[in-house]
Amino acid sequence: MGTTSDTFVTRVALIQDGQFDSLLGAGGPVAREHSISEFGLPCGLATGVPPMANATSLRSAMTLRGTSLIDTIDGRDIIANQAAEPADVRGRPNLLPDGRVGHFGWKAQTATLVEFMAEAFRDEIGLTNPLAQHDEVSGCGASLLRPEADATALTSVVAFLDTIDPPAPTTVGTAGDALFHSTGCAACHTPQLPGPGARTPVNLYSDLLLHDMGPTLADGFQQGSAGGSEFRTPPLWRVADRHHFLHDGRAATIHDAIVAHGGQGTAASTAFQSLSAADQQALLDFLAGI
Repeated sequence: MGTTSDTFVTRVALIQDGQFDSLLGAGGPVAREHSISEFGLPCGLATGVPPMANATSLRSAMTLRGTSLIDTIDGRDIIANQAAEPADVRGRPNLLPDGRVGHFGWKAQTATLVEFMAEAFRDEIGLTNPLAQHDEVSGCGASLLRPEADATALTSVVAFLDTIDPPAPTTVGTAGDALFHSTGCAACHTPQLPGPGARTPVNLYSDLLLHDMGPTLADGFQQGSAGGSEFRTPPLWRVADRHHFLHDGRAATIHDAIVAHGGQGTAASTAFQSLSAADQQALLDFLAGI
């Protein structure tokens, strides 16, 4: 269901009189790019942005590396780290209705990896499952089987993701590492959070919290308790492997992504831009190795 490539999806919504509706069950929350009519089967469901939608948000797929490690981080450790952050950049958790802390998604709207996979199955490939049983569309045989996939599919995908953790950082202790901290980047991109077992640290470079990134990056979309300008701090492991950056892929380079930071990221962005060209490159070289 990507829009410009296989690595993007378009989220859709109806925003009216201050109310946000993700249009789940009415063609949302993700615009459909393909239809079974492509296989010669009759289907009157239109592809693309549903007619009720008046807002869209392009979303870039995030790396699958390390997702199983994020799943091991206790919500209480996320809250404890939040309390240690400087007040001016302190994030906040996306607290779900049942009190759990969101870990996954651009707005930390999902608590566990298996739930995140379940939502992706339904929203992005139209495959209902035990954790996401209600289809986003009706007609054309949608959800004749309820659900269309059993729990085996979900648990198998999660088991696969358990095998693709990122390699250990190689640039810790370099000049770029020191600059990452002195410019304030580490205030939100927390280098480590406690992980599984005997509190093995997870080197994710994220606090998994929501931060207000200002009006330029805002997409107006609400997910869970996250507002329109709030986004989860994305983990930075192997960030240099990506081909585009930020939630909508607007930045072609890591440098451009840092410069685009607004809101609570403004001070760190300004500090980065004030560095000499050599120091900026040292910081970028550090990011290439974490």
